[in-house]
Amino acid sequence: MNLPERYKDLYETIPCNLCGSMEYIVQYQPTVEEYDPSQVFGASNGIRGTQYVVKCSQCGLLYVNPRLKADVIVSSYVQSNDELYVSQAEARERTFQKNLRVVERYAPAKGKILDIGAAAGFFLKVAREGGWEPYGVEPSQWLSRYGRENLGVDIKQGTLRESSYPDDFFDVVTMWDVLEHVTDPLGELLEIRRVMKKEGILIINYPDIGTWMAKLAGRHWWFLLSVHLTYFSRDTLELMLEKAGFEPIRTGMHFQTLGLGHLIKMVGIYSQAISGVSYRIARRIGVENMQIPYYASQTNMISKKV
Repeated sequence: MNLPERYKDLYETIPCNLCGSMEYIVQYQPTVEEYDPSQVFGASNGIRGTQYVVKCSQCGLLYVNPRLKADVIVSSYVQSNDELYVSQAEARERTFQKNLRVVERYAPAKGKILDIGAAAGFFLKVAREGGWEPYGVEPSQWLSRYGRENLGVDIKQGTLRESSYPDDFFDVVTMWDVLEHVTDPLGELLEIRRVMKKEGILIINYPDIGTWMAKLAGRHWWFLLSVHLTYFSRDTLELMLEKAGFEPIRTGMHFQTLGLGHLIKMVGIYSQAISGVSYRIARRIGVENMQIPYYASQTNMISKKV
């Protein structure tokens, strides 16, 4: 693989995180070279065309390889400033209220709940208002500070391993669009299992590359972004969960809500011109803040610790 010479010292070649194989076939190659590798990670950003996406020849997992080194990725998240994410506070809380109802169907006895990759803490706020004892971890200094100062929620700045929670501590753990971002998803799941109580519930929301929408879009799938390191299907995520000591018990489509203006801005990933014109039209007719529920091939997978 031919990486730009100036970036080669930032990259590493890795084995499949699910089965450990070094054998793969290339699914997608990069289409752009001019970008700053240290500036492509954050809660609501990402650029297209920067990745080699490969498919493991043994288990079928799709992942980025070679990829930026883990310390470069984590450092980028730590330093990210994400005002765009918090601009959608109302819409995100509305989505998380629906998510909490799903949580409570599987964990009706409210207890300690941990949100990994908590961003600004909107889910933690909703969970607290619903009678839970919420905890969060978030690598971004800016986002974690925002949550503590503006929402009064308990967010530790850093990674799950750095947080050093005790064994068998949480009743529920959630990951809303997070597992695909972490550098070692299997290791993350094993650490989650350690901090969860017996038969604790784990809820993972993720962009599912096995959906009909993703298959139809192919290399143009909107979730093929620099921020995503692993592309799970239902089958490969179930295999990883089982390997980490979880039993998948339910899978379903995930709908979320965002403002129309924010969704239009996201179109800028494909075309800044179309996004800009559409946003100006939406503002002119006063609909940029309209709340839009949508499905974009994301999936919820609920598991329990075994």
